[in-house]
Amino acid sequence: MAELTIQEIETIVKRDENRIMEAKKTTGELAAGMQSGCAFLNTEGGWLFFGIHPQKLTLLGQDVADQTRQDIANAFRKFAPAIDLSAQYIEVPDKPGKYVIAIYFKAPKAFEAPYTFDGRPWYKVENTTALMPREMFDERIRLSDPEKFSWEKTMLPGATDKDISNKRLVQIINAGINKGRIPPEAASLRSIDQRLDHFNLRTAEGYLTNAAVALFGKQPTRKISQCELKLARFEGTNMRVFRDQMVCEGNLFDQYDAIEDFCRKHMFLSGTMDQKERIDTLTVPYKVIREAALNILIHRTWWSSGNVLSVAIFDDRVEFANPGAFPPGTSPESFYRRPQSQPINKLISEVFFKSGLMEAWGRGIPDIFDLCKESGLPKPEFELANGYVYLTIRFAKPLTPRLSGDRVNDREDEREKPIVLTSRQQLLLSLMKENDRVTTEEMKEKLNVSISTVNREIAALKKKRALDRKGGDKDGSWVVLI
Repeated sequence: MAELTIQEIETIVKRDENRIMEAKKTTGELAAGMQSGCAFLNTEGGWLFFGIHPQKLTLLGQDVADQTRQDIANAFRKFAPAIDLSAQYIEVPDKPGKYVIAIYFKAPKAFEAPYTFDGRPWYKVENTTALMPREMFDERIRLSDPEKFSWEKTMLPGATDKDISNKRLVQIINAGINKGRIPPEAASLRSIDQRLDHFNLRTAEGYLTNAAVALFGKQPTRKISQCELKLARFEGTNMRVFRDQMVCEGNLFDQYDAIEDFCRKHMFLSGTMDQKERIDTLTVPYKVIREAALNILIHRTWWSSGNVLSVAIFDDRVEFANPGAFPPGTSPESFYRRPQSQPINKLISEVFFKSGLMEAWGRGIPDIFDLCKESGLPKPEFELANGYVYLTIRFAKPLTPRLSGDRVNDREDEREKPIVLTSRQQLLLSLMKENDRVTTEEMKEKLNVSISTVNREIAALKKKRALDRKGGDKDGSWVVLI
């Protein structure tokens, strides 16, 4: 890097961008300065100056002796991993023998291991330097070597073929064959193991991986507690009052379907007549919902058992939240300008792509931006906070207080209780959606439970107002209400 001039230093300092510039009076604050340098290396890069007043931002200069240079060189050796840093010494005009010391710390590359100074990692929170949380540090370490620390490729202890939904597995293979992304001969695979091996979802020793159960598990939360999705419709623009709430404990394809169904239920549908056929459109285009759903399902991180996905619908917006972060040194805008695919869950991404649900690698964010613009919606908003990436899509027109299909009591002071379903109840409803005349005996066989358990779950679903029965026991049918 070319040596700075005093004029260039003054230009940088006058910007007063504390997130990418730190000023110290003297190297008496060397340790604190290097902590900020470490934060620059872990966030967006930046300049560290000694010999500048941190509040007034005036050039003070400082004496520079051989010991000063040695102290700085010794401080450089405390960075890990080792990095090539250099200090520039620029004499201050009208102050003979006084120098400003300038050190530039580069921005991190995507999925680069975090830096530490003197054994501790630092990062920037707005314009402050803070100690990096252990969870964030561990996650960055894992992302720096995804093959070594891959969650999705790790064996899931105790998982067997009995935990896998063969029906969903066959469905995805057939969908991929129809899309031309899976060879037709895959249809001849007969065992669950063979079908999982087609997607590389077992270890070399034949054990099921985390990804196998996350993608195709019957009741994945029994093995992976964070394989869960929270869905909510709030009244107004804050989280004070629930209109509706449910928890999906199914696999990732179940969660994809749940997001689609929930958004269709709670966003106004506008209908137009075209050649005697009604064409319905969501407040937010379905393709935007699809891409946003794929984004949170595919790009989430998994290591923390307490972090789950969520979709929240308000009167004026819908928010998608997934545990994770954008790669260091990148932003949604950079992905929009130069689409790229850097999935941290490559196996999961590959299965979604082969299924035909994901149209193209690296196009998710650009498509969300473009589709919102084409539909007259405000520009989507991304925010990183508390270990989550939030995508907010604001509506062109707010939803009205009462939505078609919502079961809201006529009295304003009575609110509907949240609907929370167990994974078994979700499976029952899925069976009834597929066949509204399915018998309790058939449910018993498919769920591998007793008749009394089936009847107990049906009674619970009716109590939650998620299910009703039309007609008698022999000639009637099931009516799924959510």
